[in-house]
Amino acid sequence: MDAINITYRAAMFDGPPGIHWLRPGWRALRQYGRRARLAIEEADQPTKALMIARADELLTLLSGVLDTQEGSTLGPALMTIYAALRFTLLRANAENSLEALRDFDAALSLLDTEMTNQPESVVAA
Repeated sequence: MDAINITYRAAMFDGPPGIHWLRPGWRALRQYGRRARLAIEEADQPTKALMIARADELLTLLSGVLDTQEGSTLGPALMTIYAALRFTLLRANAENSLEALRDFDAALSLLDTEMTNQPESVVAA
């Protein structure tokens, strides 16, 4: 089964698994968070809800490409981070919390920065 998963992911993303698959998603999540923050500031509830829903859907997609098989370390760690990000989105939506969206952006910024400082061979999704 592991060989099937690796082959599927390599075919899906045109190459071996790596952190480069996830970085565009993290940046898109930050964009959705920023747009949700602007919507809250402008009292635009439909746009806020749409941006938060898109971010949640993207987190689901990003979770689907992670290797969470026994023995993997990055996949389960990212699943934990994604769960925390989802909770932060829920708080932002329920409370119209600008602070929660700032936390969301800061966490994604740190994730992107820290992961890009690691050699690609060390960090495999």
